[in-house]
Amino acid sequence: MYYIVPTAKTVDDAARDLEAAVHKHQFGVLHVYDLKETLTKKGFPLAPQCRIFDVCNPAQASRVLQRDIRVNMALPCRISVFEENGATKIGTMLPVEILRALSHDWELANVAETVQTAIKAIVDEAAAPADARTALLARRAALVLEIKAGAQKRAAERDGNVPDSGELAADDVARDVALADIDRDAAELEAIDAALERLDQGTYGRCVECGTAIAPARLVQAPEAPRCLACQQHSESQTGGRRIARL
Repeated sequence: MYYIVPTAKTVDDAARDLEAAVHKHQFGVLHVYDLKETLTKKGFPLAPQCRIFDVCNPAQASRVLQRDIRVNMALPCRISVFEENGATKIGTMLPVEILRALSHDWELANVAETVQTAIKAIVDEAAAPADARTALLARRAALVLEIKAGAQKRAAERDGNVPDSGELAADDVARDVALADIDRDAAELEAIDAALERLDQGTYGRCVECGTAIAPARLVQAPEAPRCLACQQHSESQTGGRRIARL
């Protein structure tokens, strides 16, 4: 019923990024309720911050209402930015679950599924580290330079040398290490490009295996990570513990 994603952002930053993600996915913000401010003014102070965003996609709302006008009582969708135990979280109630309790109409279920996919992507994007793209692009540029420098170094070492047998043995070891470094960098570069593609598609920050949100702390350490920690550990167990890049 609930879809809640923790974020390392402040409530103000998360609310700002949530509004941007809402517009990016062609939804609109109809109203924002600041429960802390409202209740405090009425003499009932609320300690944690809580802001509720009424969001709507006009095209999808029209389809729902034309099919069953009674569903207006479940509209619009709501996404909350709130504090819980000192942590900022962004959450919503899943449209599919709500509509399932109100109607068995298959067309409404299809609309709800479409809306739910967009809403979850909005929440995930708002919760993701704000500088994810910057971090990914900076690391990508550094990797490209490392790979290029490694290739140039290997080429220079080969030119003009006629090594003896001892030098050949040492060179084989050095070559293997250098090639391993290049392979590692290339694998990480590929992972970064895939992460940038997920950012563009609106699926960044969600595990490619199970679909759950990747912990913000993990994304800060490895912004290219495609899997949650549990799925990554399972993946490594299936490959004998070998890790690709920093995933």
